[in-house]
Amino acid sequence: MGTILSVTPAGYLTVRAASQDVVPEGTPVRDARGLLPGRIVRVFGPVARPYYSVRPRRPPTPAEGEAILGANLVRE
Repeated sequence: MGTILSVTPAGYLTVRAASQDVVPEGTPVRDARGLLPGRIVRVFGPVARPYYSVRPRRPPTPAEGEAILGANLVRE
């Protein structure tokens, strides 16, 4: 689905879509290891390759946030 670019101060993940196929808001997602489940709460940016704002079930700790940067998210 996309790559995690950043973790916001509120604990949301900013994800860059891997393709033009837009995943709708409300879609459940997780990291490839299945350790970070969440839900897309906002789709924004260019239509060709949008960004997603993902709300994880729980905000990642600073160490977890650092470890997941660059990881891929997939649909559940």
